Amino acid sequence: MNKTVFAIFGTVLWGVFNTASAELTPFYEESADSWSCGYKNELGEVIVPTNRYEDCGDFSDGLAYVGKMAQPLVENDFDGYKYLQGFIDQTGELVIPVEHEAVEHVLGVDYKSFSEGLVAVYRNGKYGYMDKMRELVIPYRYQSADDFNDGLAIVSQNDKYGAIDKSGRTVVPFKFKYLSSYSDDLALYTEDNHWNDSFRYGFVDTIGDVAIKAQWDDACPFSNGLAAVRVGDYDTGKWGIINKSGNYVVKPTYHAPQIQTWSEYELDPCYYQDGTINMYKYTDRSRPHESSVTRYILDTKGNVINTRFFQNWDKVIEDFESNYN
Repeated sequence: MNKTVFAIFGTVLWGVFNTASAELTPFYEESADSWSCGYKNELGEVIVPTNRYEDCGDFSDGLAYVGKMAQPLVENDFDGYKYLQGFIDQTGELVIPVEHEAVEHVLGVDYKSFSEGLVAVYRNGKYGYMDKMRELVIPYRYQSADDFNDGLAIVSQNDKYGAIDKSGRTVVPFKFKYLSSYSDDLALYTEDNHWNDSFRYGFVDTIGDVAIKAQWDDACPFSNGLAAVRVGDYDTGKWGIINKSGNYVVKPTYHAPQIQTWSEYELDPCYYQDGTINMYKYTDRSRPHESSVTRYILDTKGNVINTRFFQNWDKVIEDFESNYN
């Protein structure tokens, strides 16, 4: 399988270093027909060579996933191939063998990461959760499974979504067509399936009660008590910002809450970070990828505290990367 998609979409986030230890960071190398990956330390020294793994994740909860296509080749139910994953620690040592199945989807392989001491594992069409001692602490019984966040994980059964705690107890009933991971104690939900053009986004609380009724055509996660939401379709709709009461702090005005960077860095999330969020307007809304664009930085009161004009998306990406490195 061509690994270009993983190089484009894979996040390569530099670790936070201290005097005691430093996180390794993944890097990729391309050969004639495939990609391979390894890890470097903060000095750029290769700690894990690229002849071992095809996919390398960022560190999460002290471990990073490593993966490769199963050999001999095994086709799965989705006309793809079987992949396997394991985990390395921050010295580069393989502490969990590459033997746990990772599911291939249309956009790539769904490798899982540890979060809050647990990781979703897959077998025979179902997900469960494993701890760092490789003990299965929640049985294989879910159609899909996300990472734990603030003690809750979004899972699905019988095409309905709910949430469980770390003991496997159902906290949010399986009654939603879609749930996102929780952020700021709220999760996005829809009442209809995503392939139904009439679906709308709203937010539910940590026990599954609807906190903000589904009414927006798109929405981003809550952070700092605020969330970006869109009214209207992708081509002509506009984005504003709401609070946890569902009231507008910023009325729908902007064309986008983020630029798709298509880079190795995840630079531009569509939620508040450190008390600010980026919003965008295109000069030519009909050609967003080619248009010049203005970035507006908003504070938590919705005030514009900075603006900057860019000739195109590439210039926005260059600006992010120059400040990030």
